Amino acid sequence: MKNVNVTSWAAWKSLVTAKALLPQYIETPDRYDVFAIEANLCWEISVLKNGGADVTEFEASYKSTYNKPLEIKAGPGRPIRTAASPQPINTVQHWKGYKLTLSAGQTSTYTDVSFPSLTYVKGGQFYCGNTQPDDHVSVDLYYGETLILPTLLDSCYLVDNMLVPFVSPESMALAPEFKLRVTFAGSSSLTARSVYALLEYYV
Repeated sequence: MKNVNVTSWAAWKSLVTAKALLPQYIETPDRYDVFAIEANLCWEISVLKNGGADVTEFEASYKSTYNKPLEIKAGPGRPIRTAASPQPINTVQHWKGYKLTLSAGQTSTYTDVSFPSLTYVKGGQFYCGNTQPDDHVSVDLYYGETLILPTLLDSCYLVDNMLVPFVSPESMALAPEFKLRVTFAGSSSLTARSVYALLEYYV
């Protein structure tokens, strides 16, 4: 676990809110050590009991809502979690289908996947009934048309007439400002073919 000290209470609040983390605190005689866990990172800030605006705001508006359990959460189709997760316990499982078609003469096509509110994406499955050599699917994370994280899913090669899973042990939080670009590509352009994607997510 890497501890990261944030420079100010305002910056810490903004970071934790944006990441939808579960804040915790430890009270000592002279301060509150406030922190939130994200994977192997621990975001920290100390709020001094000095009568200032930060501690006044913390005690009035935040203290009572912090220190909620870092649950081991499980639900339909979800893994048992053994670490803190930003995904709320009351999120509901959904499925959505997509179809990507390579026409004859094409070697690549893509579709963008986004949601109007914060969504937790777990993964899903790919299927193609007439794959050609080197047919594969990849997923990149974009902010508008700016590539943020390439190869979020790296070259998932397809097998003819077989469901190919793409799942993670923990759902990924996808903010409405971001989108997943799902690309279907191959080296052959002789035959038209389609890949079907079934996305599993929680809201």
